Amino acid sequence: MANKLHFAAGLLVAATAVTGQNGSTVGSGPSAAGPTWNHADFESSPQVYPSPNATGQGWSNAFQQASAFVSQLTLEEKARLVTGTPGPCVGNIGPIERLGFKGLCLQDGPLAIREATYASVFPAGLSVAASWDMDLARQRGVEMAQEFKGKGAHIALGPVAGPLGRSGYGGRNWEGFSPDPFLTGELFATTIEGMQSTGLQACAKHYIGNEQETQRNPSGGPNTAVFGGVPGPTIEAVSSNIDDRTMHEAYLWPFQNAVHSGVSAVMCSYNRINGSYGCQNSKTLNGLLKEELGFQGYEG
Repeated sequence: MANKLHFAAGLLVAATAVTGQNGSTVGSGPSAAGPTWNHADFESSPQVYPSPNATGQGWSNAFQQASAFVSQLTLEEKARLVTGTPGPCVGNIGPIERLGFKGLCLQDGPLAIREATYASVFPAGLSVAASWDMDLARQRGVEMAQEFKGKGAHIALGPVAGPLGRSGYGGRNWEGFSPDPFLTGELFATTIEGMQSTGLQACAKHYIGNEQETQRNPSGGPNTAVFGGVPGPTIEAVSSNIDDRTMHEAYLWPFQNAVHSGVSAVMCSYNRINGSYGCQNSKTLNGLLKEELGFQGYEG
């Protein structure tokens, strides 16, 4: 732990010059006051294409099994596997009975299984962070996962490290751990390891910058009348405008821990990041998550 703390501190001290996403210098030296915010620098998110192929690094056995299975699927079965089906869970991957695949059940939430009777409610992530207890975080992860599995779920939609907790008014801060990215990252990874030690898949969320839920979904637009509303201009979801240094040193840090812990899945966020929606943002999904962090799993 001490070595990791020293490494984190060294990163901040060594950052003598940082460049913004459009190439503008945003500060120099450890005593720099910081940049003058230029909103135009964050109205668009850089394009990073094509999406890199997963290599199976660290997952070689799983990739071999998956490739052998997929090679037997018809086009219709492949489409069904990645688009989902109606069902009793929050998310449902339908079975492929001829190959013995029984399907997958995805269930919320970050501190208890949501759509179930006689379920426990575990302490919030914020409470776990207040304890600074790694063993407690792992135990909580194990016991939550055991209950998810016992109720028939294969994938838990959690734990949470986004929102990080930039504002105390954030309505979902309690789902995560701490506004400190290092503490959140340590507890995030430990929770994931505990959950996945039971055979349940964890899904790290919400990636990334999900600091508020005001206007989390777009509204309005010309088709509003179809749903009984008055047609009007489309009001886009709120955009989290984040410079490169803040993205790496604060928001991305916990997800790096999640990837290193071997998390199976990552859930993208509702909001936009620098103008582009989280679930279609090629910079954050391709450039950061897959290329920089080397994530091998799937996204939802």
